[in-house]
Amino acid sequence: MSADHDLIVVGAGAKAAGIAAKVHAINSLGLARISLKIIEGTEVAASWLGSIGMTSGEEPLAVTPIKDIGFPYRSHAEFGEAGAKIDEALATFTWQQHLIGKRRYARWVDAGSPQVRHRDYGQYLSWVLSRATEGVSHLHARVAQVTLDSDGERWLVEAEEPGGTSRHSCGALVLTGPGIHRAFPHEPGAAERVFHCDSKRSDFERIPEGRGWDVAIVGGGESALSATMFLRGMRPDCRFTIYTPLLPMSRGESFLENRVFSNPDTVEWESLDQQTRRDFVKHSDRGVFDPPSLKAIAYDDRVRFALGRVTDVGAATEREGVRLEYESSEGTCRSEHDFVANCTGFDLLAQLRTMFPAAVREEIEARVGGLWDQPAGTEVPIGRFLELRGMQPRLHIPGLAGLSQGPGFANLGALGLLSNRVLKPLLLELSGEDAVPPERRSSQSSSTP
Repeated sequence: MSADHDLIVVGAGAKAAGIAAKVHAINSLGLARISLKIIEGTEVAASWLGSIGMTSGEEPLAVTPIKDIGFPYRSHAEFGEAGAKIDEALATFTWQQHLIGKRRYARWVDAGSPQVRHRDYGQYLSWVLSRATEGVSHLHARVAQVTLDSDGERWLVEAEEPGGTSRHSCGALVLTGPGIHRAFPHEPGAAERVFHCDSKRSDFERIPEGRGWDVAIVGGGESALSATMFLRGMRPDCRFTIYTPLLPMSRGESFLENRVFSNPDTVEWESLDQQTRRDFVKHSDRGVFDPPSLKAIAYDDRVRFALGRVTDVGAATEREGVRLEYESSEGTCRSEHDFVANCTGFDLLAQLRTMFPAAVREEIEARVGGLWDQPAGTEVPIGRFLELRGMQPRLHIPGLAGLSQGPGFANLGALGLLSNRVLKPLLLELSGEDAVPPERRSSQSSSTP
């Protein structure tokens, strides 16, 4: 069986919800007729509802839900007068409308618009995806592999469904999701005492109750904080040591920082040198804790921080447990704990390697340059439309666009702007216009990864 679409999104999370709502609005207004397929292997908003690991669903959302699937509602900047109509149509998908429908809006406002849980946000995303129906279809299936057609002009997505395998083609593909946890060097003998940031929260039940176990948390970002907050509640007798290579920092929420997330063109993000962009991302998004959660552990004697980069994990030498080696200002240090959680983050490229066969990976590199085996931290060549620059058909990877295009594209900072960037070239193609602005053609054609 084969089905053809303008756009396929892999993963039914926040980015898919933002794109689906905008496609629904565009189709409903008669501005175009876009065919969108969303393929999800588990369940809608699974990462937020707490059913597949990463969070339990009970952790507080790091950003305000007012930054919903249409935020920042500036579609006029991309689509002119049509954009204003699109944003008006998106008013039925706002966070406020979701709460009004649940008869909980007044209570939330009267409580001071407090933080919500990941689970609450997941329910909002599910609500959006259930209502965004014009031109939008869903498929519950696992993407087995992605290839190119014989002409190399369309993507072919093979999906494993309960009843068999189906094939779907599209002119543009959007890959979402966090990826898989980063490699964490550990000896096989320690594996039973090692958890990862995408472990199911039920896996942590391997830590027995009723004893003050010593748990190491490796990482300095939201994944580390999420695991710490969950385990503090699940195993209140445990002690925690958070290993981070940098001093723990709280997320900045100044006007300028927020503005860069919602409108990176304000500071001409693409024209900034790479080190400036990298520093901004590091101090405002990666390797930072949200202030309310950091405040919760600030006076907790069960939690302490250790500065250093963990390089190896093995079995403890004098007792059951794990031995950590880490590099600090004092050189190579060692410590022992009962359990360790790898919360060093996710690697999206590692996940993509498993999705594309070797021949397709080689073809992609032939078009865009070295990609798959570049050193950690190398900037991925992501273009204005959050696409892998130089690749046709388009391959949109918003999760890798934070450094190249703006910090909000890799998270929840600007889902409305993200959907505008992804959909603009498609709308231009459907209208017969060139998807690449004239002022960018020369720079794109001459740029190198």
